[in-house]
Amino acid sequence: MNRTIAMKSGDDGYMQELKGSTEYTGVHPQKFALWLGMASMTMFFAALTSALILKKGDFKSWENFRLPSIFMASTAVIIGVSIAMHAALISYRRAKFAAFRWLFALGFVLAFAFLLMQWLGFRALADMGFPLTGNIAGQFVYLMAIVHGAHIAIALLVTAIVLILAIRARRDPLYELKDVINPKRKLHMELLVTFWHYIDIVWIYLYLFLYFNYR
Repeated sequence: MNRTIAMKSGDDGYMQELKGSTEYTGVHPQKFALWLGMASMTMFFAALTSALILKKGDFKSWENFRLPSIFMASTAVIIGVSIAMHAALISYRRAKFAAFRWLFALGFVLAFAFLLMQWLGFRALADMGFPLTGNIAGQFVYLMAIVHGAHIAIALLVTAIVLILAIRARRDPLYELKDVINPKRKLHMELLVTFWHYIDIVWIYLYLFLYFNYR
């Protein structure tokens, strides 16, 4: 009970601080900025997939092929990233900090493995006769995977920073030793996990789109 009261008190204090320093509308400004960023990225990937459909109609320059199976495996791995990150966030909300750190680290390792598998997918494409500078059908796969991979790399960098700070704060007398969550860190975790879910969903969409257009 005391822990619950302390957690609620910390959240209420943070919200009062936010309301006092900004024109608060009910949506945290950092969350709103993240949603705007995700909306712009969605439009970019939609434009890429639309361009692919248009270019695919040019039978003279388009050479069809099947996607290497490694891309299917990487899709399963990135689903694991979302599961691990979401479980980490739930653990943090429940002040289970040790479980939070292990799950967060697992998500980080899986995301790194995803990037490695994407690189192996590029090598498989080259072995099939579709290098980066080859047929435009292969170039679309490279372009989509590289742009998406850049977002994964950014999320990995932020995740590494948060993970390092979480490990360093494991004996924080203000929060962790009292089993009380830090409201600012919880907000940062929610933002980061939301972004992970978004880029994971984007890849699932891209993979399914490529799978059904490269048959």
